[in-house]
Amino acid sequence: MAMRSVLSYRCYNFVDKDPAIDAARTMFHDEGLSEYEGSQITGCAAATYKGWFRGGTRRPNNATLTQTAAALGYVRRDELTRDGHVRVGYVKARDLDYQKEREKQADWILKQRGPKKKRKPRKKRANGNAA
Repeated sequence: MAMRSVLSYRCYNFVDKDPAIDAARTMFHDEGLSEYEGSQITGCAAATYKGWFRGGTRRPNNATLTQTAAALGYVRRDELTRDGHVRVGYVKARDLDYQKEREKQADWILKQRGPKKKRKPRKKRANGNAA
C-alpha cells in the first residue's frame, strides 16, 4: 500500500485558501468593486472571482492574480515577517478611471475576436455521412 504525503511549505502556510485570495479580496473591497465589475475591467470571468472569494478555489493561478492586480492598478508586494513567513499583499501603483478601463477591455475583446473566418465545407464520404 502506497503512503501518501502532504506537501507543506515551511514559510508559506495556509489551511483553507491561499493568502493571495484574501489579498485580492482586499483589493476589490478597497476599490469598491463587485466580482462582476472586476470582471468587466480585468477580462477575467466573474465566476473566477466568485470561486476565489465565495467558492472552493484554493489555489488561484498566478497569471490570473497578476492580470487582476495590474488591471486594477496594483502590484504585488509581499512582506517577510520576522519569523520567516510570507505575508501576501498588493499596493496601489497607479490610479485608474475604471469606466475608461471597462471601455478599453471591451474594445480589446472585440479586437481579439476579429472577423469571422469562413469554414470550409465538409467532404462527404462514400456512404453519405459527413466527415
